[in-house]
Amino acid sequence: MRRIVLICLALAFCSAFGELPFPIGEVLTYTISWNGIPVAWAESSAQMETFEGRDVLALRVRAQTYSFFNHIFKVDDVNESLIDPVTFLPIRYTKNLQEGSYRCHEITTFDYEKGMAHYEQQTGKKVTKSYEIGPDTRDLISFMYFLRSELLEENQKATYRVMSDEKIYELILSAEGVEGVDLPRYEHDVPSLKMEPEAKFDGLFVRKGKATVWISRDSRRLLTFAKIKVPFGRARVTLRSVSGPGEDFWITEKKDGDDEK
Repeated sequence: MRRIVLICLALAFCSAFGELPFPIGEVLTYTISWNGIPVAWAESSAQMETFEGRDVLALRVRAQTYSFFNHIFKVDDVNESLIDPVTFLPIRYTKNLQEGSYRCHEITTFDYEKGMAHYEQQTGKKVTKSYEIGPDTRDLISFMYFLRSELLEENQKATYRVMSDEKIYELILSAEGVEGVDLPRYEHDVPSLKMEPEAKFDGLFVRKGKATVWISRDSRRLLTFAKIKVPFGRARVTLRSVSGPGEDFWITEKKDGDDEK
């Protein structure tokens, strides 16, 4: 379930690669509902920063439950990918999750010269692991940045390999048709390509849940809506607000109102 949600959220926080055509300083905010009830928000931010003396593109994705639900099941998840702005390959991926009583703090660093990734578990008993990677292996977030350089068309299917949970997965994206998505903060429906992501590992599909996502057809190629079905419920992820630099309709055609989560 957690992996499926991350795939959907990662799709939400990306823009087309090239010479960083997405605006640095862009912030995307989403509402997450569970069985029809808004329970959490998610936000991404892209900034240029310095890491170990080098310039990096820092993409952070944070998801939190609304305060009302914290006494039921509090969630405060942060995923961060530091990316080389020249090669668009990840340097370090950090996952820091707090979900109820569950805690997870993991750091993965990438060494492309040696073709290895190095994983460290920071919570509980320290665990380290190294495993082979390919020349274009990426974590989910940096992968989705890369994916924005490829415009999938209707009825197209594409297969990629990504790193998640110290494993390399095949991620299959099946594009269907273009549909208009109604967003509460925008005047007009946003044309979006309907897609179904599906992951498999060692030849076996991960079928614990099913996700369907809609990606805008403009140059930003943002996730506008996602729905996730699992045996015990359904989740919805809806784009609420786009802020930061820019003069496209995402910035100029928002309805009046605050941008609070």
